[in-house]
Amino acid sequence: MTEDASQRQSNGPADASDFEIEAPDRTRPDEPITVRILGAPPNEVINFEAAMEDEDGIEWRSTATFRATDEGIVDLAKHAPESGSYEGVRSMGWCWSMEAVDPDQLVTALMTPEPTEVRFEATAGDRSTERTITRAIPEGVSRTEFGPEDLSGVVFEPAGSGPHPGVLVLHGSGGTLPTYSAALLAAHGFVAVALRYFGDDEVVPNDLKRIPLSYFDEAADRLRNRPDVTGERIGLVGHSRGAEVGLLLGAQRNWVGSMISYVGSGVIWDTPTGAPAWVDDGEPVPAISGEEKPTLLEGQLDAADEDQRQAATIPVEEIDGPVLLISGGKDPIWPARRTAQMEIDRLERADFEYAYDHLTYDDAGHFITPPYLPKSHHVFGGTPGGMAEADADVWPTTLEYLQQGLSPKQKKQE
Repeated sequence: MTEDASQRQSNGPADASDFEIEAPDRTRPDEPITVRILGAPPNEVINFEAAMEDEDGIEWRSTATFRATDEGIVDLAKHAPESGSYEGVRSMGWCWSMEAVDPDQLVTALMTPEPTEVRFEATAGDRSTERTITRAIPEGVSRTEFGPEDLSGVVFEPAGSGPHPGVLVLHGSGGTLPTYSAALLAAHGFVAVALRYFGDDEVVPNDLKRIPLSYFDEAADRLRNRPDVTGERIGLVGHSRGAEVGLLLGAQRNWVGSMISYVGSGVIWDTPTGAPAWVDDGEPVPAISGEEKPTLLEGQLDAADEDQRQAATIPVEEIDGPVLLISGGKDPIWPARRTAQMEIDRLERADFEYAYDHLTYDDAGHFITPPYLPKSHHVFGGTPGGMAEADADVWPTTLEYLQQGLSPKQKKQE
């Protein structure tokens, strides 16, 4: 019991002016937040609301109803709501259970390196209190265009003179530039480039098709040659199709020092139009057909003949550094869990000398990301709580694998 709570208990009912929300003024977006409500009447019903606005001006909101303790306290890390947007004791449930007032809005609009304000409001009977906090990338992280004209992306540099390890961050088939993830990596000491390889920039193709692997080679060379980047190798963090090509690059290129695959595929797929996704020296990379609906991809993997499947399977055992594979059991886009396990089998058979792991989560879907974002949009599969649990569990391991691979080489522990 806190000193203030003890005083309120011994001195009688708390005054309405004592009713407040306790939370930090400013936190990094990937840090959990401790929220407590203090000074409520003992055992009073408390209605709690959290809200924030995305870069499109759309509000996201969650609600929860709690019952105060005998001391007039609600601690979101210790107490479960009686009703509301989430169930159980989940300290960040207020965040991952948020839903947008526009049901078609995607959470990518909240994945911004710009500061986001969160407004908390609590009411108990005729008492009401509010608190606004800021979630922001730490001061000192800088942002510049990656350029010049032949490359598209944004580079985030950590505070301090460095040099620092370098990381390329690759987006998925949605084409959204992963500035949020790159900025968070910079906050943890990496020079991180959110690299665009197709989309809304004239220097890259409009669509995901026939992307030359040499484009990634050029980006890697540009990053490695920066004076603020240390070492000959860089890390790759990819999501979905970005993880697929990341695994391919890791198996074929010696500049990859660590590979993190967020719901990537261990086999290469072509595109829904039948065009190859990737080309190397002008030649299409062998792939399995992905022309049908995404939900049929697992069937297409089974239908492919053995030679085709073998040619399209990425030889991850050739990666010269740690490999982390991440998947969800309720992925509606493609069989990330199955192909990740295929790759783990290859690593085990090869007695792979670096650290490797497959982190997979039964209730997660396709959109595993850095932690503490709303996870209510069901197009990506999984449950909001399951997705949130995966996010929080994966992120520290991601940082660990990058540090290990980009520091002086450490072989797999026996």
